[in-house]
Order: sequence, then C-alpha cells, then structure tokens
Amino acid sequence: MRSWPVWVFVVSGGVLWGLPRVPHYHEDLPYIYDLGGLALVALYIGVGFLSFGLYVFVTERLSAGLFQVMRLRPIFIGGGALILAGLLGWLYFILLGISLRMS
Repeated sequence: MRSWPVWVFVVSGGVLWGLPRVPHYHEDLPYIYDLGGLALVALYIGVGFLSFGLYVFVTERLSAGLFQVMRLRPIFIGGGALILAGLLGWLYFILLGISLRMS
C-alpha cells in the first residue's frame, strides 16, 4: 500500500465502482452543463482530495505500526484533505440541486 501504482489502482477501481452509484450522476448530466460543468469539477476534485487524505492516513498508519501513536502532521494533512473532500461533495449536491431547479 505504500507505493503509488498500487494506491492509484485501488482508487481507480473504487471510483469506477462507486461513481455510477452517486445519485443523479448519469440522469442529470445534460443539466449539469447549464452550470458550466462546475458540479463535475467539484466532484472530481473532491474525489482527488478524498484519495489524498486516505493515502496519508493509510501510509502513516502502516509506517507507525498498529499500536503506536500517529504523528500530528499527517493527521492534520490527511484530515484537512478529507474535510475538503466532504465540502466539495456537499458543493456537488448543492450544484446538482441548482441545476435541477433550472430545468
């Protein structure tokens, strides 16, 4: 799990499996472009921050060991990335709501 190719393969598989299961992903694509594609940009950047945050947490947990305390810097960096991912996911659903009201 410490190498980038393995992480990219795992995240790509998760995105390919999970992205079609996001509500309104396929059925509202024509309406998303009324907003200039901002909803898709927010979704993809959010998935990137989610991947980065999880990568920082997993690599720090593997390097620290099971029963040792994690350092604070990776917790702040990974936690900040996960918070940004959550905010961008929330923005995605806000933009989808706006685009559905526009149609």
